[in-house]
Amino acid sequence: MESDGTLYFGYGSNLDWDDWKSWCEKKNLRFEGLVELSPCWLPNYSLKFHYFSNGRDGGAADVVETGRGHAVPGVLFRMDDVTLKVMDRKEGTKVEAYERRNVRVTLPNGTFVEALTYCVTKKSREDRFIQPTNAYTNLILQGLKKRKLPIGELKNAIENFSPSYPLEKIFVYGTLMHGELRHSTLMESSIGEGQPASARGTILDLGDYPGMIAGDEGVIHGEVYQIDQVYPTLQTLDSIEGFYGYNSNHSLFTRTIVQIDTEQGPEWAWTYVYNKEAGEEYQTIGSGNWQDR
Repeated sequence: MESDGTLYFGYGSNLDWDDWKSWCEKKNLRFEGLVELSPCWLPNYSLKFHYFSNGRDGGAADVVETGRGHAVPGVLFRMDDVTLKVMDRKEGTKVEAYERRNVRVTLPNGTFVEALTYCVTKKSREDRFIQPTNAYTNLILQGLKKRKLPIGELKNAIENFSPSYPLEKIFVYGTLMHGELRHSTLMESSIGEGQPASARGTILDLGDYPGMIAGDEGVIHGEVYQIDQVYPTLQTLDSIEGFYGYNSNHSLFTRTIVQIDTEQGPEWAWTYVYNKEAGEEYQTIGSGNWQDR
């Protein structure tokens, strides 16, 4: 990931390049400095419509921290310094419509990066659902579809449905797999049997269990399961994997979101990656398969 400029997580109308370009041209501002890098996810947040935008003549999108199991799909961009000022103006930071917030987003390979996003200010946020226009939601809808990102979170937000859990699948590659020690725990909260799946990265042999190292190199073979109830399932698995939250520095594993390959094509799923410490050495499983080590 290139380091020049500011990394920006976009989740609303800026998913539509023509909308961004049109707004800039109307203001005689430069638009070329917004560079798309990758689809991504913002874990622990939900999409909300509780801000009335005069420019959109209806509700405009916001992301709100809501906790375990929630996640908002979007796009990671890079902005130069000039474009950052333009984005501040578009998001209305001076009139306190939106404000900057630093967040951590997860890329398709499961790695995290720090990025800037914009959230509705307390001053502008209303304690009610504000219906967005069809034209506005269609910008987001088409932007998600273009990047092959799920539209469930957007639909939940439009219908003001709470709680919303847009990701209901989990990718496992170790002791939760079929025939392994903890498989029965996963089956208690899954719908149907697991299906073969793979993800990018490498897998370490930690002795009694494996550990996934997220990245673009290598392939990890595992299984994907449909989760019945997302929150209690992830609560149980977080405990098993020693994940204490995104603000903790003491988790054994971190729950992330990865793009996986299945027989039906690419999908998105939760998974757990190992928090390898500096200087720690373990053998890599060359086959990428815990059951063929």
